[in-house]
Amino acid sequence: MTINNRAKYLTACNKIVLCKLGVGIDDLPDATWLDYFEDGLSPSEAVDCAYEDQWHDECPMIKEVWNS
Repeated sequence: MTINNRAKYLTACNKIVLCKLGVGIDDLPDATWLDYFEDGLSPSEAVDCAYEDQWHDECPMIKEVWNS
Protein backbone atom coordinates (compact mmCIF):
# COMPACT_ATOMS: atom_id res chain seq x y z
CA MET A 1 0.00 0.00 0.00
CA THR A 2 1.50 3.31 -1.08
CA ILE A 3 0.27 6.42 0.66
CA ASN A 4 1.63 9.76 -0.52
CA ASN A 5 -0.02 11.92 2.14
CA ARG A 6 1.42 12.06 5.66
CA ALA A 7 -1.95 12.50 7.37
CA LYS A 8 -3.42 9.48 5.57
CA TYR A 9 -0.29 7.50 6.42
CA LEU A 10 -0.64 8.28 10.13
CA THR A 11 -4.34 7.43 9.97
CA ALA A 12 -3.53 4.05 8.40
CA CYS A 13 -0.86 3.35 11.05
CA ASN A 14 -3.27 4.35 13.79
CA LYS A 15 -5.97 2.04 12.42
CA ILE A 16 -3.57 -0.93 12.44
CA VAL A 17 -2.51 -0.21 16.03
CA LEU A 18 -6.12 0.25 17.16
CA CYS A 19 -7.09 -3.10 15.68
CA LYS A 20 -4.07 -4.86 17.16
CA LEU A 21 -3.86 -3.25 20.61
CA GLY A 22 -7.12 -1.43 21.22
CA VAL A 23 -5.32 1.92 21.68
CA GLY A 24 -4.08 4.48 19.20
CA ILE A 25 -0.59 5.62 18.32
CA ASP A 26 -1.04 8.74 20.46
CA ASP A 27 -1.57 6.51 23.52
CA LEU A 28 1.81 4.81 23.15
CA PRO A 29 5.42 6.02 23.41
CA ASP A 30 6.40 8.16 20.45
CA ALA A 31 7.59 6.44 17.32
CA THR A 32 9.32 8.02 14.36
CA TRP A 33 6.29 7.83 12.07
CA LEU A 34 7.42 10.51 9.63
CA ASP A 35 10.83 8.87 9.29
CA TYR A 36 9.10 5.60 8.45
CA PHE A 37 6.94 7.47 5.94
CA GLU A 38 9.93 9.16 4.31
CA ASP A 39 11.80 5.83 4.21
CA GLY A 40 8.96 4.39 2.12
CA LEU A 41 7.71 1.86 4.66
CA SER A 42 4.12 0.73 4.35
CA PRO A 43 1.89 1.50 7.35
CA SER A 44 2.07 -2.17 8.35
CA GLU A 45 5.87 -2.15 8.17
CA ALA A 46 5.96 1.12 10.13
CA VAL A 47 3.84 -0.34 12.92
CA ASP A 48 6.14 -3.36 13.12
CA CYS A 49 9.15 -1.04 13.29
CA ALA A 50 7.51 1.08 15.98
CA TYR A 51 6.95 -2.06 18.02
CA GLU A 52 10.57 -3.17 17.65
CA ASP A 53 12.10 0.32 18.00
CA GLN A 54 9.94 1.82 20.75
CA TRP A 55 7.27 -0.31 22.37
CA HIS A 56 8.94 -3.71 22.75
CA ASP A 57 11.18 -2.69 25.65
CA GLU A 58 9.27 0.35 26.91
CA CYS A 59 5.89 -1.40 27.19
CA PRO A 60 6.41 -5.06 28.12
CA MET A 61 2.65 -5.63 28.49
CA ILE A 62 2.27 -5.04 24.76
CA LYS A 63 4.42 -8.09 24.02
CA GLU A 64 1.65 -10.48 25.13
CA VAL A 65 -0.98 -8.84 22.93
CA TRP A 66 1.38 -8.28 20.02
CA ASN A 67 2.37 -11.93 19.77
CA SER A 68 -1.17 -13.29 20.07
